[in-house]
Amino acid sequence: MALLATTADAPAATKRRTLVAVGAWATVVVVALAWGIMAVAGARVGVAAAPLVGRWTWHGGRGLLPAVVVAAAVVVFGPRVARSWSWPALLAGSGAAAAVWTLALAASDGVARVAAPLDGRHELLQVVDRIGSPAAFLDGFVAQAPGYPIHVKGHPPGAPLVLWALDRVGLAGPGWAAVLVLLAVAVTTVAVLVAARDVAGEGAARRTAPFLALLPAAVWAGTSPDPIYGAVFAVGAALVVRSSATLDLRTAAAGGAVLALALHLTYGAVVLLLIPAAVVVTRRAWEMVAPAVVGAASVTVLFTIAGFWWFDGLALTKELYEAGVAGRRSAVYFAVAGNPGALALAAGPAVAVGLAVVRGHRIAVLVGATAVAVLAADLSGMSRGEVERIWLPFVPWLALGTAALVRPQRWLVGQAALAVVLQASLRTPW
Repeated sequence: MALLATTADAPAATKRRTLVAVGAWATVVVVALAWGIMAVAGARVGVAAAPLVGRWTWHGGRGLLPAVVVAAAVVVFGPRVARSWSWPALLAGSGAAAAVWTLALAASDGVARVAAPLDGRHELLQVVDRIGSPAAFLDGFVAQAPGYPIHVKGHPPGAPLVLWALDRVGLAGPGWAAVLVLLAVAVTTVAVLVAARDVAGEGAARRTAPFLALLPAAVWAGTSPDPIYGAVFAVGAALVVRSSATLDLRTAAAGGAVLALALHLTYGAVVLLLIPAAVVVTRRAWEMVAPAVVGAASVTVLFTIAGFWWFDGLALTKELYEAGVAGRRSAVYFAVAGNPGALALAAGPAVAVGLAVVRGHRIAVLVGATAVAVLAADLSGMSRGEVERIWLPFVPWLALGTAALVRPQRWLVGQAALAVVLQASLRTPW
């Protein structure tokens, strides 16, 4: 009888947690928007749509029809496809769907808008022509960083070198950079699904696939280089997670090397290391730590020999960050309300509900570690706004909590509707 009572109570408990999560998500968004109006009133700090960068102005139209069609297809067919397709086909389909969804949103104001933001005066492409050789660029990066565009001096030098390499093989300009971003969106989706399968089983990973393909974060992903950072990290994390299951030393070393590459693309990857670390710790796969560290060290040594020391770059970035527009932004507002509100909009209500109901699920180790990483990033003081873009690498990992959702189609509708409304009502520089 006690077992029957517990079973009967479970749906009721889940419903309560769902209602609380939706209420909390809405409260976070409303507080962030309302407080944001007061926090930025009369101040020129680049967040006129606080907590989001940009400004509120309706520009919806026929250009959004492709995005609506993609969303409808994922809502109607996504859960069925996730159950029935072979695993390799599902990986390919999910990655492709995520990229197409991102492209459809980015192109809603015209195809030219997909690549244009990547060629802005603050972006990485502005320094590609200044790179004579990778070694010289790395050696002089810290000294010359104050004169570089904002999004160059705010990151390690790895990202401009990626675009420089594209340029050297004949894939120059914002168009090819946009293609790389969309490829990164697809790769991230695949890598996160692979990690989810290794941790929680194929069934759980399959349930998350439609949500990873239809994230509201795609509003910012298609016109920002940050998905590239997230993709490199996701691949590295998936390799380390895989090694913790197979105890393959080479896989662990490869994962460590790729994670070190991610660290040299964005300083924020340091908190994301909590995700693969949590899996290694919970599985007690201690023998994988040494090869992963060796792999990471090998990449770090190469950058150091070339002249770039990661900690010097981070220290300079902190100094320049405080001296720039971030120093005029309210640290309290963004830490308490602005950053959580922006993340809530980028992730969507389904992810909030997933966080509430995932407790006890095997996939919770990945979701919980990501939540801790988000908290660390928020409290670091290095995230005062723009997190709808900067925290893009976090969102797919948080979305794994959707594995615990019931009636996924209605949540997919909410995710898609939020993204379309944001795309139609918000103008951003990305």
